Amino acid sequence: MFKPLISVASMVALLGMGGMARAQDLVLPSIPEATDAIVDMLADTGMPRPSKVKLGTCIPAVEATYPGQVACTVAVTLGAAVSENQMDFYKQDGKWKAQPSVSQDKLPFPDPKLD
Repeated sequence: MFKPLISVASMVALLGMGGMARAQDLVLPSIPEATDAIVDMLADTGMPRPSKVKLGTCIPAVEATYPGQVACTVAVTLGAAVSENQMDFYKQDGKWKAQPSVSQDKLPFPDPKLD
């Protein structure tokens, strides 16, 4: 008679841990790096430098065009206004860059991590 080497419950637990490991493998910009990337992205708009940037939920970017590209919810504070957005971050020539994200359907909105 066939005896499984691992139980279904153990397999589910191992698969879940694999998902956690993938999420932990994401390389994210620091807050100063994310702020600089956003400032660079907005450079030609005349908008002031954000006074505060907070990263929320981050996932591997949908339709990524750069290795290691991640999509994050971001709260950007400009003066008294706070705007929640989704942005992609990637490294280019050792420097973090930001661009609008196409991962909106995969990220929570509003993101409870930004409260």
